[in-house]
Amino acid sequence: WERDVEDPLLREDIAEATDADPARRFASAAELAERLRRLPERRAERHRREADERAAAELHRAVARSRARRPWAIAAFMALALGLAGSLVFWQRSERQQRAAERQRDIAEKQAARASAVVDFLSNDLIGAVSPGGAAFERNPSIRDMLEAASRGIDRRFTHDPAISGSIHAALGQSWRTLGEGERGAEELRAALRDYRAAFGEDAELSLRTAYALVRTLAYASRSTNFEEAGKLLADTDAKAGARLRQDGELALEAAYARGILRQQEMRIDEALLAWKRADALQRKLFPQDAQRAFLIRENLADALRRSGKADEAISQMRGMLADPLLGARQVGETRVATVQMNLARALRNQGDYAEALPLAQAAAEASNKVYGPDNYQTLVQRSTVASIHDMAGDCPDALPIQRDVARRMAARYGDDKQATLVELGNLGMQEYNCGDRLAGIDLLRRAERRLRQQFGEDNAAAQSFRMSLAEALIEQGLRDEARHLLDGLTTQALEAAGGSAGELERVRGLLAGA
Repeated sequence: WERDVEDPLLREDIAEATDADPARRFASAAELAERLRRLPERRAERHRREADERAAAELHRAVARSRARRPWAIAAFMALALGLAGSLVFWQRSERQQRAAERQRDIAEKQAARASAVVDFLSNDLIGAVSPGGAAFERNPSIRDMLEAASRGIDRRFTHDPAISGSIHAALGQSWRTLGEGERGAEELRAALRDYRAAFGEDAELSLRTAYALVRTLAYASRSTNFEEAGKLLADTDAKAGARLRQDGELALEAAYARGILRQQEMRIDEALLAWKRADALQRKLFPQDAQRAFLIRENLADALRRSGKADEAISQMRGMLADPLLGARQVGETRVATVQMNLARALRNQGDYAEALPLAQAAAEASNKVYGPDNYQTLVQRSTVASIHDMAGDCPDALPIQRDVARRMAARYGDDKQATLVELGNLGMQEYNCGDRLAGIDLLRRAERRLRQQFGEDNAAAQSFRMSLAEALIEQGLRDEARHLLDGLTTQALEAAGGSAGELERVRGLLAGA
């Protein structure tokens, strides 16, 4: 009889209805009737599943074709493919929510067509372009060359399909940000947000998630204009998300994560700490085995605790992370483990335990340098910490060359107006002063403190921290009037956000009073 029934689902239904084994047979005619009534929806689901399987198989074939290329090409391809796959999953979820069951067949066909378009883009426009003979091939193309090739022509290629162009822009945005190219990442994520809003609407979950990703990217760029754009976007996105942020869902987790990143970069540490605690609770409830997500949230929570003056809690949190099998190097990567080691080193440094802090910091900085290179933001900030430990331990010959190199590279790589560049300028000023060149140190501290205030506001935590250091140096050099003016503008809250304390402020005021 099977030869006379063309529909495979009908063949399955008949087989189960007539099975000789009662345990495997339909329990009632009503069950069979329900299966038959759902035939259109079941066909659409099968079409979708088969389309996904074909797309996955083609992706694997594309990877196999590129395997002969350099290892970096495979790694970059897989990272981008994973980003696109994740975007497509969210897109599929949005589509299913917005269409009734009778349109499932049409959705499945669209998904298959878009999956095919993604595979074609990855195979030809991306891998093909950087392969020998391709339009973007050079003697030794880098990962950046690969992303540049992928970034060209997306909007022209997918003019009438903002859903798929948004997926590609979003994946590229995450890739650029991972490489330390915050501005390029923000540019791609803005395009992704534009396309997703056009495809699904401003209140769709995928649009909101992409907006939160853009907030994080802008925050890491850490310029005053980026902070302003990120703050407005965060408020706008929160308003669109509405009651969903009060639920214990994934969107609420994305919102808390974005808020934590922005407030921490703005040095508004109390607000950041609240956001990280909310994100930590949601991650443990929703994704208890998601090592990557757990690591990023707990790492930032520990840093916020440290900056809030809760050093013992921060150290306990970081030691727990290093001992947790879920967060080992095989699960989250060597460089991420290195960031925890570095933050632990900073906390130990602040408690005066230089002997334990220094090897931790050196190992972490070396791991970042090996993976990201000497001019990467993470590498530079970590090397600055190594220099500070040498400085605080009284080892100026080792401290100064490192910090001078960090300040020079940060300015050359990221520009003079970035907050991180000005922070490293101020750090260099403190070390120059501590190591004997008083005038040069005071000059650098003045420049860093003034430009931080001008660009990021009077209450900027980094500006306030350097303001107190500068005031102390001026008192020691007998310039008490200038020091008094600086101390009058200090606030305990901002100092604590930068890792200082009210006790330090009172100590410097006591110096001014002659105590």
